[in-house]
Amino acid sequence: MSQTATLPAAILETILVRLTALFLVGTGGDLVAARQAAFLMLDAYHPETEDELSLAAAIIAFNFQALEALSQSAAPDIPLTRILRLRSGAVSLNREADKAGQRLIKLQQARQQGIQMETQPEPEPAPKIEKAVNLIQDTAQVAASAKAGGQSWTQAYENRQRERRIAASLQRAEARIIAQAQANAAMPGPHSQATAPAG
Repeated sequence: MSQTATLPAAILETILVRLTALFLVGTGGDLVAARQAAFLMLDAYHPETEDELSLAAAIIAFNFQALEALSQSAAPDIPLTRILRLRSGAVSLNREADKAGQRLIKLQQARQQGIQMETQPEPEPAPKIEKAVNLIQDTAQVAASAKAGGQSWTQAYENRQRERRIAASLQRAEARIIAQAQANAAMPGPHSQATAPAG
């Protein structure tokens, strides 16, 4: 029996749910086949602890995101600036995958030698990694809009940017109206003063 399958079910299931999505395109949307592929990829790293499982998942996710970035950068109608950003993101993601791989090897070697290593929290992703992932997601969303609307990638991007500017302008106007209404409500109204009866 695979050691991966003996890990805590809740942790394994949470990771599998995330990784399964990466394999759906390759399996033609077959959820069962995608889940099996995700499990086999995890199992190939032979994780025997929760920390090892987490690192194996990170390696897979970073590598897939890097491949996605390179794939997107090959689209014919994407501007050069975005192509360069996507390729730079792919390099950063590959480096992050390599770092996770090195940490995994150290953990496994320590376990095999019976050395107790201090459990360290997973380092926060570097800002450039978050930017790379956000860029990949953004590029995919624009590509989907372009396909749905029969537009070029650039046309879809410009339309979305225009819609965002309009939405932001409306939000600012709404905020000004609310602030003005609150200021008006806070102002004291005219006080009528009672006049003492003449005596």
